Amino acid sequence: MPKWVGALLSVKPAAVRGHRRQSVPCLSSRPTARGNQTMSDSPVVRLEKDGDVALIIVNYPPVNALGPGVSEGIIDSLNKANADPAIKAMVLIGDGRSFIAGADIRGFGTGRKRAPIGERTYDVLDASPKPVVAAIHGFALGGGLENAMACHYRIAVPSAKVGLPEVLIGILPGGGGTQRLPRLVGAQTALDMITSGRHVPAAEAAKLGIIDEVLPEGANLRDAAVAYARKIAAIRPLPRVRDKTVTAEPGIFDAMRKSIARKARNQKAPYHCIAAVEAACTLDFDAGIRKEAELFAELETADEAKALRYAFFAEREVAKLPDLPTNVAPYDFKEPAVIGAGTMGG
Repeated sequence: MPKWVGALLSVKPAAVRGHRRQSVPCLSSRPTARGNQTMSDSPVVRLEKDGDVALIIVNYPPVNALGPGVSEGIIDSLNKANADPAIKAMVLIGDGRSFIAGADIRGFGTGRKRAPIGERTYDVLDASPKPVVAAIHGFALGGGLENAMACHYRIAVPSAKVGLPEVLIGILPGGGGTQRLPRLVGAQTALDMITSGRHVPAAEAAKLGIIDEVLPEGANLRDAAVAYARKIAAIRPLPRVRDKTVTAEPGIFDAMRKSIARKARNQKAPYHCIAAVEAACTLDFDAGIRKEAELFAELETADEAKALRYAFFAEREVAKLPDLPTNVAPYDFKEPAVIGAGTMGG
């Protein structure tokens, strides 16, 4: 498993030892001429008011995973901002190192209760009567990108990266990603992104239509997001990704299945990803979301996903061996070998 999967689908902060909280210059919260006013506060999401713009700020270190309380905090802040007549638009932004770097994968396969369709963060963001701008830096991956795509607008700093890497741990994007991404970039590009799980740099994401605007190098993301929110505040109807339609060339789904056959041998997740994107092209949005949820449920508790999650955590634990000297260099392997008898050796 690639080492960067840890940055994509994040674990709880407690699993990251010795982390020091850092903020990045593009997120400095210096007071504006009007001043910043805190409207509410929670351990992981806070709501601030900058004139007629509300900022919903995710603060779940180290990489703003969608851990306990984050989704609930976003929804609560969104509802408060929508109820405030002085607020004309909102910005969803991450504190520290990232926008939202993905789900807390320790919750997968545990039988945890998932919010019903229609009540998830993605659904509430999408249905907001006031525009929401996703302001992206660092990573917007997995559930992070799904939240961003549920917002009405997306801006990013040049160094930002987006993606849906769930296939790498044996599942598929389960928060509307398989339905919204094809509506933004087309079926073929969505298939390529979702079945590979690759990172897409901000500039490429803008060309594809995922991001509406990439800021100039060195721009202050918070200030730019507030200005952008004011600029689009009065535009109606709100642009909702779910309202877009997507079609596909005949045969692209079978062609994709054939193209991944060797690489994805004995793996269910890539094929389920293809089926979910196909649903986006053949069903209405709500029916596609239900199909996505059905396919996700089949994968979440499957042996494939369990094994990949085990490998993910085992790789992290090895990196945290107690008393391991910091100057130990990796062994330079020349040739691997299998020792055993019968099927596994000989």
